[in-house]
Parts: sequence; C-alpha cells; structure tokens
Amino acid sequence: MSARAPLVLVPDMPDEHELQIQCSDMFAIILLPEVCWRAVDHAHTLDMRIGRHGVPIGVLEAKKRLRRGIRGGILDYLFWHRSRGFALELKVGDGKLTDGETDFIQDMIRAECECKVCWNKDQVFETVRAWGLTRPMQVMA
Repeated sequence: MSARAPLVLVPDMPDEHELQIQCSDMFAIILLPEVCWRAVDHAHTLDMRIGRHGVPIGVLEAKKRLRRGIRGGILDYLFWHRSRGFALELKVGDGKLTDGETDFIQDMIRAECECKVCWNKDQVFETVRAWGLTRPMQVMA
C-alpha cells in the first residue's frame, strides 16, 4: 500500500483578472479624489479564438499593433497625482515580468515615475498608501 501525500489546504488565490477587479474596487474607496488612475485592460491578448490561417486572434492583434508602432508592456495600473506618475503591475503565483513590462518600467524610472510589482491586494494597498495616494485612515476607538 503506497503512502498518500498529506492534504495541504492552500487559500484560494485569485487569478490576475480577479485580483485586478478586487484592486479596482478597493481604489474606488481608498484613493484620494484628486488621484487620476486607469486600469489597463489586456484582455485582447488572451483571445485564443482561432483567426486567419489558424493563428489565435490575440496573436494577430499583437502583430497589427506592432506594425503600427504600438509597444506592449504597459503595466496594469497607472496613477497621476500632483504632477507625479506611478505605475503598478499585478502578478499572481510565480508570475514574472515580460520583456515589454521590464522595458516599460525602465522607461518610467527614466521619466522619474515610481513603479512597483505586487502579488496580492495587501501589497497593492501598502504601495498606494506609501505613495501618498490614499485618503487618511480613520481609526475607530
């Protein structure tokens, strides 16, 4: 009789899209009203429906964008506040930055903008708080 591996309970980890929804909902509540922010929708790159010549539509769209000079790699969130720029990328699990994301971060740093990669909602919260983008927190006695 073979031994079974022990049962390990792992908390549910949201996928990257679910994490983005959670963070967007959080931003609507915690960010200062004067912070301008945008979430970037990368859904087109995930379109795996087969298009022309048996190639996924997401790949075809990416090639069209490259021909028009559009560079990939923009991070998931962009923030502007008091003439300062910030960019935040969400990753889950063992997610790694793409070459395009790394290039974008380097460009943003050269432009003197702050960038951060976060793997969970708590890191996202602490990052935007550290950047000074959140409303003052009230503590209940």
